[in-house]
Amino acid sequence: MSTELYNKIYEFLTTAEDKKINAISIVYLGMKEDRWITQNELRTVVDRAVASASNRYMEGSERQLRIFRILPQFDNAFEGVNNLYDMGAIKTDKEQPLTSDQIRKNISEVKRKLGKDILLLYQHLYSGVDKISVQELTWKDSLANQIIRDNSDLIQELPGNLKKAFMKPIRSMKPVPIPRIEDMCKRFVSNFLSENLTSLPYDLSHAKDWKEGEDKLEEVTLKILETLRSVWRNPAFRSEFISTMNEGTYVNNIIVPLINACLFNNHFGESAFITTFERQSVASADRRGDGRVGRRPDIMFISKEDDKFYELMYAECSRVICTKQKEEDDDIKLWRECNDGLYWAQKSRRLEKEQFGIIGIQVAGCKLTLNVLIRDELEIHRYYKLHETEIPIRYSNDPSILADFIYTLLLFRNTLIVNMSLLRSAHDRRSNRNLDSSTVTSPPPNS
Repeated sequence: MSTELYNKIYEFLTTAEDKKINAISIVYLGMKEDRWITQNELRTVVDRAVASASNRYMEGSERQLRIFRILPQFDNAFEGVNNLYDMGAIKTDKEQPLTSDQIRKNISEVKRKLGKDILLLYQHLYSGVDKISVQELTWKDSLANQIIRDNSDLIQELPGNLKKAFMKPIRSMKPVPIPRIEDMCKRFVSNFLSENLTSLPYDLSHAKDWKEGEDKLEEVTLKILETLRSVWRNPAFRSEFISTMNEGTYVNNIIVPLINACLFNNHFGESAFITTFERQSVASADRRGDGRVGRRPDIMFISKEDDKFYELMYAECSRVICTKQKEEDDDIKLWRECNDGLYWAQKSRRLEKEQFGIIGIQVAGCKLTLNVLIRDELEIHRYYKLHETEIPIRYSNDPSILADFIYTLLLFRNTLIVNMSLLRSAHDRRSNRNLDSSTVTSPPPNS
């Protein structure tokens, strides 16, 4: 029985909201962990988790009764969730394991191929495979999939000369290390900690000026242009393929590299970083309350100050082909995230009003909108569109489009520098007693 699966189910039974405690939720949790788990195996895990979790609650309590109802409803729930997977209503990227008949057929095929050659190596391999108990193999064994691995007992037990013969193809793929490259690595490691990183200035403010000199901005621009050059030369982003590009490809191969290029050689140090893959927002989880799941922006910029993480930028992205509904939904999600982030920052820092802001970036198709949320003198949150531009994902002979896009990214960098400076120079908030929460709405649980 999977201990890890038992722990996850037990934790769910003891921490989830009462209304979520049912057989369908438990079966889905089990199949999400192991799509091809058998009904009997999952029932055994659930049976033990139910017995342990039910003992934590008062006899006859609502939660205990909900837990007890899981086992009588288990079989119907398993059939229902399994059917949803089969219909494609629930997606999974996990392949179905090989059956015992398929494994037996694969081993027979390996032996057939090995038996065709009279070389001593293949004779030894045939003999080794023939000794393996097919019944003990599972889909996780490479040999069951007609793959002979170099670290398998089958190869490790070969005589030295035959083992050397088996390894011959891989040896020809590996040139000897280059001494000059190794020296470069040594110098890089030696110089890394001794570099003088530019520290972030304190007490900056938005005053309609650039916080870095033209030489530095030119250096950043060159980095952005280098990234765009790679994008323009990538055939995957040509017009004939663009309609099939999913959101993840667009974000990870175009948007994130451009944002990283924009933040090249920044002042923030190692305490600030970009995160992707829809990491849960701490600020959103805090707003929603104990045990609630926070929103998951596509991209966040996070800074650590005095052992607390602040989310200073959120981004919501679409595919290159974007529907109007998706654009509207992302717009709402983005200002909610910015609102969460500003309230989270205000809880611990006395931030300057009408100066410090949370940045929201929306990518809708080939359009990038730069937004910012601030708090004014009346404690009201204001949400502004700072700038909007076209994303030149393919070559254009119009330099004005490129210049406007570069301006937008440099504006994002400049705004972030000021906000980081304001955050680091702000005094700690000793009490939340006077912190106005009137702008903090109570969103629906699944929003």
